[in-house]
Amino acid sequence: MRPKRIVTRAPSNIALMKYMGKLDSQKNIPDNPSLSMTLSRLCTVVEVEVTRGEAESRWVAEAPRFRPLDLSRGGIWASPELSTSGRSKVLTHVDRVRALIPSLYDRFGLEWDQEVWRFGQLQFRTANTFPAASGIASSASSFAALTLATCAAFTRDAEVWNRIWADRSDFRRALAQISRLGSGSSCRSFEGPWVYWEGENAFAPVELALPEMAHFVVLIRTQPKDVSSSEAHLRVKTSPLWAGRVDRVIHRTTEVLQAMKTADLQAVSRLAWAELWEMHSLFHTAAQPFTYWEPGTLQALQFLSQWVGQDAGPIVTLDAGPNVHLIVDQKYRDLWLSRLKAEFTGFQILEDVQGAGAQIDEWSTDGLG
Repeated sequence: MRPKRIVTRAPSNIALMKYMGKLDSQKNIPDNPSLSMTLSRLCTVVEVEVTRGEAESRWVAEAPRFRPLDLSRGGIWASPELSTSGRSKVLTHVDRVRALIPSLYDRFGLEWDQEVWRFGQLQFRTANTFPAASGIASSASSFAALTLATCAAFTRDAEVWNRIWADRSDFRRALAQISRLGSGSSCRSFEGPWVYWEGENAFAPVELALPEMAHFVVLIRTQPKDVSSSEAHLRVKTSPLWAGRVDRVIHRTTEVLQAMKTADLQAVSRLAWAELWEMHSLFHTAAQPFTYWEPGTLQALQFLSQWVGQDAGPIVTLDAGPNVHLIVDQKYRDLWLSRLKAEFTGFQILEDVQGAGAQIDEWSTDGLG
């Protein structure tokens, strides 16, 4: 068996319409649909090295040795520190993917490498270009990149794999469904720039008329959050505000999609603002209340409120964390970068653009074995 290395990347995704609560925790099926924007440079890179040995997987606590050229300058490049339970969750997902390889490959007419499947040792390295576990969907980007890398590791023919990956959206969505089993929101990081997720399926809506969008995040806090997203999904159902939540977010999501079809960014801005306040109000009013907000979060929301729903105003949202996201028409990118730098002198501003989803950056056998 010839050793090989594959490097994948998957972007984070930022939800405008949130999903909170799960119908099926084992399969990560959400209570309600959601709508997100796929990012680009804020991503996770996974490097898998395949060698002959025991058919097992290992997690190496260091960054990939290969770094994509467009991520080589500036910014954050750090290997996340995984707890024992976190590492177990990752490796359990790798084993899950390995078990599904025969049926997945047969379904799409791919030839899977049975020698690698039986005897291949998979060794993983990973890095994020943003702080992990701080409310910027690092679980989503990590599991999407991990799923893609693991699936690709078992192919006998990279050229055929790349052709099917490029030509068949159903193949991409099949991988997204597998990835969802490890982290629900990771299914939204396989396509872009906008992704609608309902039940088991996530896909890019058609007939949207939006311009190219830019993205900013005001980094209020970079330390891992105290309450995990999984725990938040459980606690929100104890809030008195949970009654009617599913119906409200379904209605709001329908309104947002309609506004996107006519490029009504002012309406999208107002609806996203209402959604972020409702989601975080669920946290604040749970039977065991909690908050992700910091003083800087309130400062940012107060500052941005004056432009919500206005011409050239931002679409503002928060994930399950303190950091504040803005999505703006690309033509107003310079205006908003200037405003943010002037107002938030004590905080780092990360910048990105809309993206197209997970990808493979390198297939290599050079220098291995």
